[in-house]
Amino acid sequence: MGYDFNKLETTAASLKGEGRHRNALRIYLFMADGDQSLDGGYLGERIGECYEHLGELDAARYWYGRAIEENPGVRTDAASARERLGAISIADLCGPEH
Repeated sequence: MGYDFNKLETTAASLKGEGRHRNALRIYLFMADGDQSLDGGYLGERIGECYEHLGELDAARYWYGRAIEENPGVRTDAASARERLGAISIADLCGPEH
């Protein structure tokens, strides 16, 4: 079954506007599946936004980074978001010996 990606984007944006970020995330991940460029980083940025709203900041930072990789000169919102989120630490998982 084929999907109209413009309609999917409209639906995902509407879901985000309703605060239903988990549902919007499902649509964006569906759209990104198999899309090497993430539509020039656009989908990576939208996925990052959803993860950030869900409080999954490690995932948000990763997806913002993917958006920047795909289109560094254009994805300035993703770059600002990554800077705002700061560095990710896993020290609490690895202990002092790592």
